Amino acid sequence: MARLAMVFLAIFFSSTPTFGQWTDYGVWTSMSISKNISKTLEFTSEAQTRLDYDASRLGSAFANFTLSRELSPYWKLSSALRLGETRTDEYAMEPLRRISVSAKYKRSLFSNISASLRFQYQLKTEIRQTFRLSPALYYKVTKKLRLAIYTELFFKPSQEGFYQSGFRYRFMTKYNASKRRWVSFGYQIEQQTNATDPWSQHVFICSYDLELKRRNGKK
Repeated sequence: MARLAMVFLAIFFSSTPTFGQWTDYGVWTSMSISKNISKTLEFTSEAQTRLDYDASRLGSAFANFTLSRELSPYWKLSSALRLGETRTDEYAMEPLRRISVSAKYKRSLFSNISASLRFQYQLKTEIRQTFRLSPALYYKVTKKLRLAIYTELFFKPSQEGFYQSGFRYRFMTKYNASKRRWVSFGYQIEQQTNATDPWSQHVFICSYDLELKRRNGKK
């Protein structure tokens, strides 16, 4: 178990910090509803808005539709569709279309600490590909309070193969407001790498999540 914890920590802190040539500040808000279709199958719908340019303009607004299946106590497979609008470099809004598939491995390291590692491949509008590697650590403070630290490493294709194009560090606090209702607040740092004009962004995140109870079938 100690070796497994060291592997997760090594991957978690594997990204190299860089300094952006310009800095932005943003606010992300979201609301999601999830429902267990069966014991191993879950459907989630989420609406999200992202403000950028020092939180003064709409950067993107979209909805995510995710279907997840639990393959084992440790593995979960998911597929997601994202539909919405996003702002281009020329400040115009354009349609946002994205399909992604991911595999997530999660297990306990200690009694109240667990870790996960997610592999995600996504296909955006105009056949733009991106690959993500996302390690995370979770800490159960109390029955209602959770803390989490996430890292996302972004990779894009090139003629020589995939190269790292950026990374994120995210710190989240999740609180169980009532039965099957959660509110979350977080702070995120995102930076570009291997770019001619790299940027860094600081984001405040708030979200509300509702879990719907699955009805039992008639006996």
